[in-house]
Amino acid sequence: LYLLGLFHHLDHQSQHFLLYLQRFSIFYTFTMRIYIYIFIAILLMVGCYNTPKKQTENTSAEKVTLTDMAGRRVLVPKSISKAFIDRSSVHLIYALDTLLPVNRVFNYNDSEKKYLKKGFYEGKPYVTSTPIEEIIKLQPEVILLTVSLQTEAERAKEIERADILQQKTKIPVVLFSGDFEQYTEALTLLGTLLHKEKEAQELNAFIEKYCYSIPKVVATIPEAKRKTIYYAEGMNGLQTEPPTSLHSYLINYTGGKNIAEVELLPGKGKTNVSIEQIYRWDPDMILVWSGNFDDLYSYKAIRQEKIWQQLRAVKENQVYQVPWRPFGWIDRPPGLGRVMGSIWLASLTYPEYFKGDIVPITQEFFKKFYHYDMDYIETRDIIGAQPDITNK
Repeated sequence: LYLLGLFHHLDHQSQHFLLYLQRFSIFYTFTMRIYIYIFIAILLMVGCYNTPKKQTENTSAEKVTLTDMAGRRVLVPKSISKAFIDRSSVHLIYALDTLLPVNRVFNYNDSEKKYLKKGFYEGKPYVTSTPIEEIIKLQPEVILLTVSLQTEAERAKEIERADILQQKTKIPVVLFSGDFEQYTEALTLLGTLLHKEKEAQELNAFIEKYCYSIPKVVATIPEAKRKTIYYAEGMNGLQTEPPTSLHSYLINYTGGKNIAEVELLPGKGKTNVSIEQIYRWDPDMILVWSGNFDDLYSYKAIRQEKIWQQLRAVKENQVYQVPWRPFGWIDRPPGLGRVMGSIWLASLTYPEYFKGDIVPITQEFFKKFYHYDMDYIETRDIIGAQPDITNK
C-alpha cells in the first residue's frame, strides 16, 4: 500500500512537472520567435537604409577610360550630366544634349533663341574662355573642348594645354577635332561619352548622305565652270580669308575658288583688304558674313554703298548673305553648323549640279541637329540668300 501511494504521488508530481515543461517550452519558443523577428526586422531596416546609399555612391564614383581625338586616355565619370564647353563645341554638344553645358558661350538674340531650347542658355553664366577659377566654380564633371588637330604641332600644343588644364582643375578634359571631315568621328566619341550612340549614328547618317557626298559631285564640274568667290567679312565687307583659312573652308569644299590672295592671320582671321584689290580680283560671286546679327550690316554695305556698285558680281546680282541662325552656317564658329552650310552653299553655287530640294533637307537637319520642327515659310526665310534690306 505504501509503495502504491508513493507511485501515485510520484505520478502526480511528474504530471505537474511535465505540464510545467510544456508551458515553459511554449513560452520559450514564442519568446525566441519574437526575438528572431525583431532581429530580422532590424537587419532589413539597416539594409534598406544603407544599400541605396552605397549603390548611389558607387554609381557616381564609377569611372571609365576614354580615348579622345588627340589620342589622350582620359578617366571620365561613367554617367555625365554637366560639362563645361567652349565656343567651337557648341554645335556638337547641342546636337546630342541641350542641357549638358554648365556655361553659355554666346549671347543669343531673339531670332536665334527661337530655334534653341531654353535649357541650353537660360540661367547659365556667360563663360567662353577657360579661367580656371570660373570652371571650378561651375562644378562640371568634364570639360569638352573642340580644337584643331590637323598637324602634329597643333596636336602636341593642344595635348599640353589640355593636360595642364586637367591637372589644375582636377576635372577630366576631353578633346574633339574641329576638322570638317572628322565630324562623324567626333559625334561617335560624344555619343559614347554620353551613352547616346544611337542618336550619334542617326546624325552621322545624315552627314554621310548629304554632306560628305558633295566632293563626288564637285569632281564632275568642269574647271571652266568653277566660280570665283570673294568672302566678305567685317563691318563694311573689307575683310576676308585666304583659301587656306579654316573660316573659308567650305568655299573650296563645295567647288568654288576662293579668290582672295591675302595673308593668313592666326586665330579669328579677318585680313584687311582694299576695295581696289577686290576690283582686281573681280569675283563671280560675293559671299557675305555679317556677323550673327539681324541688321546685316556687311550685306547692306555691299548692296548699297557706292564704292561696290561697279563690281561685276554686284551688277549681276551675285551677292549672297550666309545664313546665321541659330549658329553660323559656314563660320563663326566653324562648327557642326557647316554640315548644313555646305549643302546650302553647294546648291547656291551650282544649282545645275545639286538639284535636290533644299527645303526638306534643311527641315530634316533642324529636326535632327537642333531639335526644332521648321515649317515651310520659316525654312524659306532662313535659307534665303538675298534677304530684303528695304526696312533695315
